[in-house]
Amino acid sequence: MEAVEVFSPVYPEAERYGGINGANDLGDIKGIPYWAIQVKNVAVAQLGKFVADAETQRIRAGALWSAVMLKLKGKHMRNGVFVMSNEQALRIMKRLEECENGTCRSKD
Repeated sequence: MEAVEVFSPVYPEAERYGGINGANDLGDIKGIPYWAIQVKNVAVAQLGKFVADAETQRIRAGALWSAVMLKLKGKHMRNGVFVMSNEQALRIMKRLEECENGTCRSKD
């Protein structure tokens, strides 16, 4: 799976979940701490639905963050896009700022 290839240099334990959770989907990739990641390779992107689904999976998995990896037509996933809600992006931006300032908390 191309998405796993993208993550494996940083997260060697990353692997595809597969359909093992059925209606209780926890995302498409496991082995990436704190994240529920939905992977999509579609002709027409329904970003609102995809982001909402990833958020549902985040809650179900007890993860801190959720995102959608979207493959672009004719490109490898490493040239795709990583999509999340603006609210979540702002939380991550603020957390990174705090960590750079030395005031990072252990969990959000």
